Amino acid sequence: MKKAIFVFLLFVSACSYFESETEQANRLSKTHQVDIQAGEPRLFFPEQFAVSDGEPPILEMEMTTLADASESLDGIEAALTTYPPGFVAEAIDAIYLSGPMLIEGAAAGGTYSSNSIILVNLSGWNGTNFNFENSLKGVHHELSSLVYIRSPFVIFAWQALLPKDWEPAASNFDALTKYKSAPDYNAGFLSDYGKTSVGNDFNIYAEFAFAEPEKLRELAATYPIIAKKLSLFITAYTQFSAKYQQDFEDYFARTGLSDVAVQPDNFEMTIHLDLSDIKPQISQ
Repeated sequence: MKKAIFVFLLFVSACSYFESETEQANRLSKTHQVDIQAGEPRLFFPEQFAVSDGEPPILEMEMTTLADASESLDGIEAALTTYPPGFVAEAIDAIYLSGPMLIEGAAAGGTYSSNSIILVNLSGWNGTNFNFENSLKGVHHELSSLVYIRSPFVIFAWQALLPKDWEPAASNFDALTKYKSAPDYNAGFLSDYGKTSVGNDFNIYAEFAFAEPEKLRELAATYPIIAKKLSLFITAYTQFSAKYQQDFEDYFARTGLSDVAVQPDNFEMTIHLDLSDIKPQISQ
């Protein structure tokens, strides 16, 4: 009888710890100091996609709810645990979930604004692993855009590593619909989508560095151009803020990525040439 009671108590205890999607979002928000919300897309529409009256929309988003986003929340949670405490909150204020998203009419998995990232949650795809993977990799992908724009020297050096005949995609629509070929590792691209812009190339490296570091380590050990881009990527994160430098250095060492990264010959020279010309800029 005592054993039966013990089993019953375990069952009751397990049931009492069920966490709703709203509770999970609130817990993650409190832990990482970043709002995690879903709802009316007009409330978090990115400023860079605004158009004048009468012009066709560049970005279109439908609404989703936290109740339909359990798998997306799990992906977000898995991604956030990768970063040093405080880092994500210094880069962004919020993570928003939207329903289906179109950019220039093409389906997209997410985007970012100056202080937030937006990830797509497709309720009809729950149970397929899409929402988990899209949020897991999407956090790394979109968050890296905020690191990228704060790393001008890395951007300059990254551009020098691109093939001489490289050209970016002509439009967001082309980037999202026409680049479906196999990765060109010899040219340093981890996916065909990485060819669409320097920023997207950097974003794809973020997906691999934080979600598939073993795969990236293997590729960098095999392809010298990937090893050089990886070195620049590591620099962008370790130099983002002195507060998190040691944490990121430890992460890249622990995953073995720093062991296979190779600094490009032109990177240090680029910094020395450009530093003397930098002047303060005041935004208006």
